[in-house]
Amino acid sequence: MLAGIKERWRSVRAELFPKLVLLDLSDAMVLTGQAFKPGGADSPVWTAPVPARTVRSGVPIAADALGDFIGDLLLEHSTPDASLAVALPQAASQWRLIEWPAGTIPEDPVEALREMNPDLQLPFRLDEAYIDIQDVPASPSRSVLVAAPRGTVEAWINLFAIAGGSLRHLLPAQAARMAGLREAIEASPPGGMVALLQPLASRHQLEVWVDGAPEFERSLPLESQALVPALTQSITYCQERFSPSSTRLLLAQPFEGSDAVAQALEFPIEPVDLGGFGSLVLKGLADVELTR
Repeated sequence: MLAGIKERWRSVRAELFPKLVLLDLSDAMVLTGQAFKPGGADSPVWTAPVPARTVRSGVPIAADALGDFIGDLLLEHSTPDASLAVALPQAASQWRLIEWPAGTIPEDPVEALREMNPDLQLPFRLDEAYIDIQDVPASPSRSVLVAAPRGTVEAWINLFAIAGGSLRHLLPAQAARMAGLREAIEASPPGGMVALLQPLASRHQLEVWVDGAPEFERSLPLESQALVPALTQSITYCQERFSPSSTRLLLAQPFEGSDAVAQALEFPIEPVDLGGFGSLVLKGLADVELTR
């Protein structure tokens, strides 16, 4: 009888005080997690290396093994009835900048884009993809498209059915990162350029927004000695190509040797305020949750 009462109370408590766990899989080699409640991060950050040969090009290829692995981590760090907000691996989705021919965003941009079916140089067909379209506040004639193949998304949904928990949101890494950086992007002056350096397990990723729109991305070396000239070359190229009114270089999170890199650069680099979250992607997942 007591066991039954405890089980019912656990179910009621889950409904009254839902536990949300944020999971960052954007770096396919590392899983980062953190509990969250309205008002901020709710627990320490935890990380775990993703088991080898379980993910390929952003797609889970060993769903049972990876699902059980994530399920064990959830049991260790949260509760079995937790809701999950998950950012997919970077390679699982693609993003593109859309210029609308009529100069204004259609009432139903997803349907309009499917009807137009433009050649966006995507490695999959639009009619076989899940699509998210976001406005570019500084330009009413442009939008940001983030798309992922249906098969890839459904593979991750099936994996989390194995892992347990209740899947609440499944976002492309690009969309989650952009949400986490939205304040910095919107605070940029008209024509301003915001560059983000993101340390990953095997490389650095550089993403550049100009006037609120993503315009450039490039993988950069992991080693600090090689990173400095590659980063300098990329920023200089973007400044010459886009002629921004201002340039701001942000660091998503510190890495080994980041202080030496900052000293070697010819321009300042600012750390992103993560607000207590373990990564910019986790912050973005939380921001998305708060706005829904």
